[in-house]
Amino acid sequence: MKVFKKLAALVLAVCLMIPMFPTLVSAADGVLMFSDPSTKVGEDVSIDLVVQSSSGTVGDVNVSMNYDTTALEFLSGDGFSADGAGGLTYTGTGSGSELRSTMTFRALKQTDTQLTVSSSSALLSSGETLNLSEGSSAISIAAADDGTTSVAPSGTGAVTETPATTGITVSVNGIDYSFSEAFTTSDIPEGYSETTMVFNGENRKFVSNEAGIVLGYLVDSSGAGSFFLFNSEDATFIPFAQLTISDTTSIIPLDKEEAVKLPDNYEKSTLTVQGQPFPMWSDPAVSDRFYVIYALNTRTNEESLYQYDNADGTYQYFVAPSDTEDGSGGALSGKFGQFVSEHIVLVLVAAAVICLLLLILMIVFAVKLVHRNQELDDLYDEYDIPYDDEEDTGKKTSKKSSVKDTKSKDDEYEEDDFEDEDDYDDEYDDDDEGYADDEYDDEYDDEDDYDDEDDGKGKDYDINFIDL
Repeated sequence: MKVFKKLAALVLAVCLMIPMFPTLVSAADGVLMFSDPSTKVGEDVSIDLVVQSSSGTVGDVNVSMNYDTTALEFLSGDGFSADGAGGLTYTGTGSGSELRSTMTFRALKQTDTQLTVSSSSALLSSGETLNLSEGSSAISIAAADDGTTSVAPSGTGAVTETPATTGITVSVNGIDYSFSEAFTTSDIPEGYSETTMVFNGENRKFVSNEAGIVLGYLVDSSGAGSFFLFNSEDATFIPFAQLTISDTTSIIPLDKEEAVKLPDNYEKSTLTVQGQPFPMWSDPAVSDRFYVIYALNTRTNEESLYQYDNADGTYQYFVAPSDTEDGSGGALSGKFGQFVSEHIVLVLVAAAVICLLLLILMIVFAVKLVHRNQELDDLYDEYDIPYDDEEDTGKKTSKKSSVKDTKSKDDEYEEDDFEDEDDYDDEYDDDDEGYADDEYDDEYDDEDDYDDEDDGKGKDYDINFIDL
């Protein structure tokens, strides 16, 4: 009898141990934790939910949570659903040793509040149970910048599902997207607010800023959505990426090569901004420190060139230099243009100083010229030196007088000479009558003899004329 009792006790012990083996083998340890953010009244705040496994891949996870609806308003989150009364449920599946998801709330009042877990369950991808150590989230809400301590909820607190797409297909750079209105407040870029625009014949949800720049929400084939720049004139979309260059201004790079006019020495390359490719240009002859992009100013809604400085990490408004035939000339003008743009005040002051110096020199030379003329006038007056005009006038007058005197003397001379010549001719005629031809001939013969004697000597005499 005792043997049977011992055998029964042994069988019972074995039976009790069999159910315990699966429990010990299928159980694993994990942790459920949350981030502890700080925010301000009226702002959106994101809280991360994280499930980690100490061994194996996280599988299906279900978490039920509670939050204070007077302090927080649930906005969005992948895998999250709210009941509008402070209850929040998450359902998701992991793909590694960690599962992470984010939920977004709006802060309603200045306080410190918590997001707590009411229940949770998790499995590994192998089907084993994952025992979770549960945590909570502590949220600190401060007053708004303007001193506001509370705001009213924007809705009921429950998530209203908006259709993911509207059935409108648009093409951007050869890729098809579906136009969607299913964006949330947290998706809207800073500085933009929700608005409506007429698109495809109906009023649709868009976002815009104070300068009138409009963005539309497009969803790709994988279901991922993002904002694109919308052109209301031709109802087209282009990639949107925003770069902040100051506290009040941002720029949106544009792919408009036809609008860019740069010298030939600028080389084109590609700039990737927030996952989107855009063209950029640089001048290797000047420096690889700078490159130029064509962008839209979000404050003025104007398109222009902007230069990026790799060393300072800043963008500045850029004026394209004039094109030059010589590469070295282009480099020189590029450096000069860069210097002028960076030191515009100094250049203007230098130009003003140069103009002032030139004006002073002109005044000094003018004063010296006036003093010189006055000294010459005094010198002429002191030594009775006639001026050039007076000498010329005197010469002209004397010449005219001498001509007149000469003419009058010639007239008198001619009249007297003619009278004397007439008397002389009469006397000469009378004397000729007393001479005989023979006497004349004899005298002539004597002259011939004289000429014969001088034939051999006449050539030896030269007559020297003296220039007076």
